Amino acid sequence: MPPTMDRTRPALGAGPPEFGRRATRVWLFVIVVLAGILRLPGLDHFPPGLHQDEAANAWNAWCLLKTGCDQVGARWPIFYMRELGSYRTPMFAYVLLPFQALGGMNLWTNRLPAALGGLVTILLIYWVGARLFDRPTGLAAAALLALNPVHIQLSRYGNESCLTPLLALAPLAAWLWAGLPLDDRNDPPGPGRAILAGLVTGVCCYGYAALRLFLPLYLTACVLVTCPAWLRLTRTRRGLSAVTGLLLALAATFGPLAYKHITEPHVIGRRAETTWIWSRDDPLAVRAAKVLERWAQHFHPDYLFEKGDADEAVWAVPFGFLPRYLAPALLTGLIFSVPKLRASRAARVLLVGVLLFPIGDAFNWHVSLHSQRTAAGLCVLILLGSLGISRLLGWLLRRRLRVSALAAALAFLALIAIEEPRFLKCYFGDRSKRLTVYYDTHQDLLAACDWLRPRLAEVDDVICFPTGPDPGYTPWVITLVALQHDPRQWFAEPREADTSGPWDRYTRYGKFYFLADAARGDLLEKLRDNDRTERVILFLRPQDPAPCGPPAHVVRDPSGTPTVLIYDCQM
Repeated sequence: MPPTMDRTRPALGAGPPEFGRRATRVWLFVIVVLAGILRLPGLDHFPPGLHQDEAANAWNAWCLLKTGCDQVGARWPIFYMRELGSYRTPMFAYVLLPFQALGGMNLWTNRLPAALGGLVTILLIYWVGARLFDRPTGLAAAALLALNPVHIQLSRYGNESCLTPLLALAPLAAWLWAGLPLDDRNDPPGPGRAILAGLVTGVCCYGYAALRLFLPLYLTACVLVTCPAWLRLTRTRRGLSAVTGLLLALAATFGPLAYKHITEPHVIGRRAETTWIWSRDDPLAVRAAKVLERWAQHFHPDYLFEKGDADEAVWAVPFGFLPRYLAPALLTGLIFSVPKLRASRAARVLLVGVLLFPIGDAFNWHVSLHSQRTAAGLCVLILLGSLGISRLLGWLLRRRLRVSALAAALAFLALIAIEEPRFLKCYFGDRSKRLTVYYDTHQDLLAACDWLRPRLAEVDDVICFPTGPDPGYTPWVITLVALQHDPRQWFAEPREADTSGPWDRYTRYGKFYFLADAARGDLLEKLRDNDRTERVILFLRPQDPAPCGPPAHVVRDPSGTPTVLIYDCQM
């Protein structure tokens, strides 16, 4: 149900005329249908291939479903789970469990939670926008998020980062629902609702690592910028009960996670420690300067509207973190909200989120600025843009400038009509043909596994190349997902791994070996010298020496160049 609107004049000024409840529901339904069209069809083809982070999540969830343990044998982990050499949140693996229980381990079940979570986020941003401001602002936010390229891509990606916008927005919605003083209303708080809001907030902090930084800081900042209202709240019995319930619920959920970060930082923060933007010998002042510099880079138009994240394995490149048509809306939102900071709690809550949105990516390097880490702040930027749209239209209409309002709306829609097809053509068309995307998403190895699957039961050994174009390339986890390996077999069979570096590199599990030239030659020699004949399949690169005869199958990339030579040998 849409939130009840305050009939007094809003502190941020009025938007366009309110929609009725029925009209609001119709528009919201249209927006969600459009969002579903952009997020649900072809999940197993767009994005193409399988990213190794997706594979690691799918495999650990599959292990939990079948054995109750993650891939390293930890039973029902809560705070962290070992994946690819680092310790990540197990939350997404648990989200995958019901989908895998119904549909098995595959690309559809791995990406469907992200798509559905994206649709829920669109409904939620409408509610938050309507609660903080009004229904037109909420509808504008829902529409902008439905069309947002970053959100579309996150909604089609099977990684723990894909739920970040939802997990960042849900606590804000829960606090508003509980009547806590973050908006410009003065509704009495509900102590029971405040407890639920605290529980939601604490659980959401178990999401993506960058969210664990953004969310506590953002909500703390929200309390600080609305501090007088919170103090007034604690002077009433009902208000004090609500605040106490919120804090106790946070202590029960977020408290244990915070304790783990303090007592086991070398485990839970292992990945972060390998990617700090500062050097080990940098003094504190230099480290702080580097953090502030990277923070500021996120507000540069080059990142926001032009280039965005340069990691082609995950993103359509080059597209900004936000579409270019949102730039005038953001500027307008600032023009309307900044002068009202003193009068409007909602404006302060919104703008402090805008200021903090890069925090999850301010401490660690990447090939560029990292849009998965900054995704926690995506919704506050969308809300600022939607506020700018609704307030500009409201300002023009109150001055009876209907022609100007219509012209502004049509101009904005024209910008969307120009920009959105450009992204959709790249993401659903051109991107699939790019060789860097082909190799980074293991499409050649997946094709080799497709050839192997019907023959696997009759094969004694499978020998595969151990590395690829990326230093973090881990083919072992791709084969586990592509060939639907049985976790019970995984725990029973021989396994060998090098876990000393930043990436876990399995050199063997069961009949599969992942070996470089010298080690591969030693194994082949050993197989030739034993007393029985074995059927050996080898996945080799074109530059590798042929172990026997001509290849049984050749995998070629989109340009027609051989990329995997498959040999079927009797040893």
